[in-house]
Amino acid sequence: MKQKLAVARAVLHRPELVFLDEPTSGLDPVSTVGLREDLSALAAQEGVTVFLTTHNLAEAERLCSQVGVIRGGRLLAVGSPESLRARRDTGRVEIVTHGLPDEIVALLRDRPDVRSVSADNGRLTLSLAQGASTAPIVALLVQYDVGVEEVRKARATLEDAFLELMGSDGSANGGGL
Repeated sequence: MKQKLAVARAVLHRPELVFLDEPTSGLDPVSTVGLREDLSALAAQEGVTVFLTTHNLAEAERLCSQVGVIRGGRLLAVGSPESLRARRDTGRVEIVTHGLPDEIVALLRDRPDVRSVSADNGRLTLSLAQGASTAPIVALLVQYDVGVEEVRKARATLEDAFLELMGSDGSANGGGL
């Protein structure tokens, strides 16, 4: 209740700029969703700028149009969640198949637009070169009568981008949004 009251007091007089530090910390899921909706409405309908400090990357991805990543007091990156995710695009594609012979897997490994391939129980996981399209891969599978049930391009998350910016050691000491 204290958290709800603190946020309500901060926005009650409809300021042009609101600074919030972990606003959903300690809130139940229903209150969290309600607060997110209220903050989005304040920004969209009333033009209020909400400056949000959070370690909750999913929340930042939902609420923020611009994100800054800070480590040790130094700004590492700033941009939209989409642009930060794009920096971490893995080019990974998962294809659920049936009737996938080993010869087709070998054909895929030999393609210049494919960096790596693994096949396990009808699940084909590919890492494609930068900018490569999945359409020729699916066309090749269909040409060889491989049943394609599902094609999913793995999308990097804001968390993926954040972890890459923090370094490969996984240590995020002093980091935040």
